Amino acid sequence: MNILLVDDDEISRLVLASLLRRMPGVGEVMEAIDGEDAWGKLQDGFRPVLCCCDLMMPNLDGVGLLLRARADLRFSELPFVMISSAADRQSVSQAAQAGADGFIAKPYSSTVVTRAVAKVLRESLENVEEPAVDTRRRLGISQQELISHTQRLREKVDESAAEFETEKEVSARATALQRLSSSCATLGMLRCSRLLERGSTAATEQIALGLLLLEVAKMLDTRLLALK
Repeated sequence: MNILLVDDDEISRLVLASLLRRMPGVGEVMEAIDGEDAWGKLQDGFRPVLCCCDLMMPNLDGVGLLLRARADLRFSELPFVMISSAADRQSVSQAAQAGADGFIAKPYSSTVVTRAVAKVLRESLENVEEPAVDTRRRLGISQQELISHTQRLREKVDESAAEFETEKEVSARATALQRLSSSCATLGMLRCSRLLERGSTAATEQIALGLLLLEVAKMLDTRLLALK
């Protein structure tokens, strides 16, 4: 599990990064010095399961980064744990209204950090994808059949991406995304399903839909690697 840590205070960032790296299951902790730096890392392909983000930063603050992520279909469900001063109630309120998933107040302790992050991660990972063994049991299929169905779904994502290059009718694109969403749900890819469902109901530009399908394709590739 990779985590994106965003804080302009170097010492606070180093301390929190050390705490996060000691948590079970945590892989890479990518550090960013402000919201713009963090956004650049997301655009460059870093895919965290959680973003720990300071509220008050130059260039792009925590609320600004959160709002930007929520407006992008690729990152709209990325959980955010906001880091704040106990006295900064206005920013905390703004972050909560923008959809923050949790908060860590400074000065923090290792116990507080672990509990806050573990809670958000647990709630988030429960809704990412169904374990393959549960999917097979629910559908009554073999491992090879699940792989075959997932490969076909991966192909359909590519086919839809190609069709969207010429398809201008919004309703037709929405219907195609809804079908893909349903297929993902059937195969236990819950986050993929929600992203596609959200894309089908949003007035989204063609380039944004292309990026969304690319994101879904990457998640399906990861699923296939795990299945094999």
